[in-house]
Amino acid sequence: MGENKQQVKNVENFQYYKKKKEHEVRKERRIQKRKKTIKVVSIFLIFVFLILVSPIFQLKNINVTELKKYTKSEVLEKMNISEGINTFFLNSKKAESVFDNDPYIEECNIKKSFPNTINIEIKERKVRGYVPYMGSYLYIDEYGRVLDIQTSYTETLPIVKGLEFSEFKINEILSVKNSKSFEVIVKIAQMMTKYEMLDLVVSIDVSDPENVRAYSGNIEVLLGDIKDCDKKIRIMEETLKKIPEGDRGTLDLSDLSKPIIFKYLT
Repeated sequence: MGENKQQVKNVENFQYYKKKKEHEVRKERRIQKRKKTIKVVSIFLIFVFLILVSPIFQLKNINVTELKKYTKSEVLEKMNISEGINTFFLNSKKAESVFDNDPYIEECNIKKSFPNTINIEIKERKVRGYVPYMGSYLYIDEYGRVLDIQTSYTETLPIVKGLEFSEFKINEILSVKNSKSFEVIVKIAQMMTKYEMLDLVVSIDVSDPENVRAYSGNIEVLLGDIKDCDKKIRIMEETLKKIPEGDRGTLDLSDLSKPIIFKYLT
């Protein structure tokens, strides 16, 4: 009987020490795991610190798309970017967003070239013509988007006449009542941009979309409708350059199936 009790006691002691040993092993594993985690975090923090203070990641080269509206320094000031900041931690999205509501900027992208270079690529909208409005001028691009309104203009660009509208919003396509006339001027503006002749034309009258007229100095150009618009604008560009400065007359391009005639005015 006493021997049985001793055997039970021995078993209990064995189980007790076994559990104690297992507990100590688990505890030691937790300690080692904690130490390993601390070591990894410490290495990471040291790495981050080195990045922050390392001159390798200090911004040295900033390339910006050449723009007509803004200078490079103005772009960088708006985006709060300057040489010396850490390239790694530059918030590109935040910097790009400063142009989200700018009517002159269609798209802005920052591309990092580690360790110390960024390329700021900007797609710019450009003024292609002016629309008279209550003593001022709406600045529009080749798609009819209103970029600005000013009391005067400085560039030699066509003044668009004949569009009917009562209101407008900056950075939005001009909403007009005579949509056909608007389609005509958009098409003509795109072709004039293509052939780089915006500075040759003083004004364009689209009051009648079937009988469009353009004026360059003392010359009236009859364009008719926008059929063969590309060809008409190309011929107009080539012909106007050949006509001596100061000459007065009418260039009829309304029907290209007929001979092109320049009728002098005396």
